[in-house]
Amino acid sequence: MIQDVTGSKYSHVGIIYNKDGKTYVMEAVQPVKMTPIDEFISRGVDSKYTVVRYIWGLDKRQMKMMFDYASAQLGKNYDSKFQWSESSMYCSELVFKIYYNAGIQLCDIHQFKDYNLSSEDVQNEIKVRYNTEIDPDELIVTPVDLYNGLSTGVVFDNY
Repeated sequence: MIQDVTGSKYSHVGIIYNKDGKTYVMEAVQPVKMTPIDEFISRGVDSKYTVVRYIWGLDKRQMKMMFDYASAQLGKNYDSKFQWSESSMYCSELVFKIYYNAGIQLCDIHQFKDYNLSSEDVQNEIKVRYNTEIDPDELIVTPVDLYNGLSTGVVFDNY
C-alpha cells in the first residue's frame, strides 16, 4: 500500500547499527527491534535494497543521542495507523525521529493529504485500519521521503 500511495519502490526502512562486530537493522515491525542485516535483506523482494546515508557526517555526541533515543524505542509496538506519536512507531517515523532527536532533519514532514489515497485498494485498507476516515492533516514521513531527503545520499542500490 505504501508503494501505491507514494509512487515509490520503497515500502520499508530501518537504520543500520554495528554492535560487537555484527551488523543489525533497527526497524519498526512488531515490535521495534534490532534485526540481523541478512535477515532484514532476505525479507525484501528478491533481496533488493538501497543503503542511504546522512551526507554531512555525525559527531560522537550526535551518535550517542541517536543511539540513546533508538534504544528507548526498542520493544514499542508497530504503529499500523501511521500516527505521529511516541507511544508506537512505524518504520520511517522511527528513522526520522532517531536523527531528529540529534538535531538532524533528514527530510520534510508531510501530511496524509499530500499523498495519493484515491485508489480502491488504499481506501479499503483505510477502512480496515481506521474504521473511519483518516485525518488528512496527520503528519507522516514515508520511506521515499527519507530517500529523497536533501541530507541523504545513496551508498548502495541493487534494484
